[in-house]
Formats: sequence, C-alpha cells, structure tokens
Amino acid sequence: MSPTARRGLFLVVLWAAVVVGGLLTRPAWPIDETRYLAVAWEMWNHGEFLVPHLNGLPYSDKPPLLFWLIETGWRVFGVHEWWARLVPSLFALGSLFLTARLARRMWPDRPDVGVAAPLLLVATFFWSFFTTVLLFDMFLVFFTLVGIFGLVRASRGERGGWLLLALATGFGILSKGPAVLLWLAPSTLAAPWWSGSEATRPRRWYPRALGALAAGIALALAWAIPAGLSGGRAYADAILWNQTAGRVANAFAHRRPVWWYLPFAPLLVLPWLLWPGVRARSMEVRLILRESGVRLCAVWSLAAFVAFSFVSGKQIQYLLPLLPAVALFAARLLVESGDAPGRRRELVGVSICFLILGAVLASGDWVSNVFGLPSWVADFPPAAGPLVAALGALLLVARPRSRLASLRIMAACSVGTLVVMLAAVGRSASPTYDVSRVADLLGRLEREGRPLAHVGKYRGEYHFAGRLKRPLEVIERGDIDRWFSRHPDGYAVVYSSRSLVAQPDDELRHDFRGGVVAVRHRLSGKTLRVD
Repeated sequence: MSPTARRGLFLVVLWAAVVVGGLLTRPAWPIDETRYLAVAWEMWNHGEFLVPHLNGLPYSDKPPLLFWLIETGWRVFGVHEWWARLVPSLFALGSLFLTARLARRMWPDRPDVGVAAPLLLVATFFWSFFTTVLLFDMFLVFFTLVGIFGLVRASRGERGGWLLLALATGFGILSKGPAVLLWLAPSTLAAPWWSGSEATRPRRWYPRALGALAAGIALALAWAIPAGLSGGRAYADAILWNQTAGRVANAFAHRRPVWWYLPFAPLLVLPWLLWPGVRARSMEVRLILRESGVRLCAVWSLAAFVAFSFVSGKQIQYLLPLLPAVALFAARLLVESGDAPGRRRELVGVSICFLILGAVLASGDWVSNVFGLPSWVADFPPAAGPLVAALGALLLVARPRSRLASLRIMAACSVGTLVVMLAAVGRSASPTYDVSRVADLLGRLEREGRPLAHVGKYRGEYHFAGRLKRPLEVIERGDIDRWFSRHPDGYAVVYSSRSLVAQPDDELRHDFRGGVVAVRHRLSGKTLRVD
C-alpha cells in the first residue's frame, strides 16, 4: 500500500470511529434531528419532491437537498434512521479529502500541509462532534470547499474553476440557503489580492466571477421557483425572502448580539490550539504577506467570521465552514520548520486538556450541582473519566519520531476522547431525550383511528419514530377542554412540570427534556402547565 493510501485509510478509520460512536451511543434527539427526520419521512410517505412538509404544512426553514438524499438512500437501504444520520457524515468525510486536495493545490511544494490539514480537522472536538449530528452544516462545509477549490483553479487560468464555483453556489443554496454566499463571495471578490496572478486582473476576473455566482443562483432557483408556485404564496415568500434577508436583518430564531461568537472562537480549535507547534509561528507576518494560500485562508476565515457576526441569527455550528481555512493555515505553520522530530513537551498542553476533561467526566455530580447543569450530567459512567485521562497520559509519555507523528497521535487520542464522551452523554442523557415511547404509542393509536392532538408548538418529534402518516392537530392550552369534548376518544400529547403528580388519564408519562411528557386521554385537573 502506498503512503498516500495509508494516510487516506487512517483518515477514514478516524472518521468511522467517530461516526459509529455517534450512531451506537444515542438515537436521533429532538428537536433538530427528529424534525429533519420527520420532514424527510413526510416527503417520502406522500411522494412529495418539490415542497418539504412538516406535520402536513409546507416547511420553509430549510431547502430540500438533505431530504432528497435521505429519500434516495431509503430507496436503496429501506427506511432507517441510521442512513439519514449518516448522510451529513459522508459530506464531512468528503470535506476531509477536499481539504487535503486543496492544500496540495495551494502549496504544491509542501506536501506535508495536505497531510496535516485534514488530521487537524478530525482532531478538532468541534468538527468531529458535528460530524455525528443530523444537520445541514456539513453540506455547507463541503460546498464551500468545492467553491474555494474552483476559485483556486480559476485564479490560475485552469479549466473547470468557474463551473465548480457555480455548482458550489447552487448546491450550497439548496443545502442551507444563501449562507454559502457569505463564505464564497469574500474570497471571490478579494481574489486579485490573495492571488495576484494574471487571471485575476479585475477586468477579466469580476465579470466571470459574477457570471459563475449568477449561474449558481439560477441553479437554485430552478428548484425555488417551481416550489414556490406549488407551495403557495406564503411558502414562496418564506423561501425567497424570510429565509434570506429576513434571517440576516431580523432573525425569528437564535437572535444574538454581534459579539456573541467571540468568546467561542478559541474553543472551536481545541485541543490543538494548546499545541506550541501551531502557536509558535502564529504571528509570522511573512507568511501572510507573501503566500497566496495563506492570504486566501485569511480572507476565507476572517471576512466570513465578521459577516456572520453581523447576521442576526447565530448558532455555533454556523461557523463550521471556517474550520478548514483555519486548519489549512495551522498546517502551513506546522510544516514551516520542516518535519522536525516531535518532543514530548510539545503535547503537554493538549494532554492537560484531556486530563481536565477526564476530571470533569469523573466528577459529573459535583459539576452538575455547581454549574446548574441538567441532572443527567451527574449520571456519567464511572469509567468515562479515567478513560479520557488515560488518553491524556498517553500523550505525555509518547515519543513521536516527527511532528506529523505527533499530529497522528493527537488526532487518534482526540477521536478516542470524543467517542468516550459521546458514549457517556448518550448513556446518561438518552432516556431524557427519548421520543420512542411516545412515538410508538401515537403510532398505535393512529392505526386504531384515534384522533391525536399536540398541545403547544409541534416540531415533528414523533412523526418519524412513530411512522405517523397523518398530522397531529396542534392546539393551545385554552383549547384542551373543547378539543376533548369534540373528540371523546382522542388523545393529546401534553407537557407539564416535573413537580406534578400523574393524572389518572395519562396513558403514558415519562421525563422529557427537563419536564414531563404525557399522552392523555382526557384532561384531569386544572393544574396542567403546557410548555
């Protein structure tokens, strides 16, 4: 086996360990994962292609690419949860190899950058955790990398660069809306600065760049326009306006201040932020001033970070497409002094990070009480803390032969730590986030022809797990009595505070997300509080 093949296999093994760990240690959790499963299930169940639906209504929050891919896999493997959760993970794997490929194009005379960059990514807790989560952000990472790769090709006058940029723009929009433009537009506009080549002279560059971006937008509109016509005026307004400019200026969810991302920025690159091999040369201006690859990484990461800071709606996973740029820059710093022999003291900071995590896992009861964390934090398995601490101790005693060997050891220990943490959290928290009991009961009641209602906003928590084929009727707290009078044989899903005792008409009742969920045959008592 060639060295390149061995390096690729090592990446795949690390990726697979994270993904299998995530799949085996927990089911899909509410609210996001169960909601996206429900949308895909409704599209599948009703043979819908253009307009995603949730609980019988058009779902305008996200474009359809994820749902299309889930349905495609279901046609091959059957309807299973594991395939839906695997789809974003496959895009994460593709992003690792795209990062390596991009590094080789940006620094062809420094092949070790292409080896180090994907290892840094997979060693990042933030990255590897979201590899296991059913969200849209790994799609955005992948298509951002495709677009950046296209820009690099176009900046050198190579064929196919503009086509890649157009495809990345179109499929990026179909993945998560126009957010992809915030990642691609700054690097496109700044190409004359970061590249400085003949192909990026403004008169030649900008018309072609605008044409490629416009072609990508047209590709996305090929879905959006028919979908808007099919879904109705409200749905068309939502996908063409509310989910674009509306989110930027006045988000209906996750509204946060401009500075909100700043405290999280250092945490995004743990644990290798604590590696002196990365930090030692982080202030070398010479790299920024002379190398086009470093300039591109600077524009790609910094401009997008600023842009997303001014977007009204913020979630920490929105910054995932920033990580490949940071990993590429860090990999370039690591190989600046050549493949110097690794030293044990290089990994001391990273080792301390693991030891602290091990201590936190081992003292979950104390941490839960002091910081007011959910009660399941106190129930971490006793072995979790010592296992993570042992991985930290391994970094202290390891004697790597090279800096790349140090990186491989750190990546393997990081993945091992994350798998242990996933197992600990999955075992402790899964009962609290379990939707299967309620979903199974609702599925049985639906097959019996019973009317079903959900008190308060319904986000599709039970539709996929229960294989429900009809919408739940959503009612408010004040409508419960009237609903039961109209449907004496019906059942309602209600949420109450933990302090309330069980009602005699509760068909099922259990702890759920810090409260209690109950499937109730009719309302008993007047003390019910609906979340």
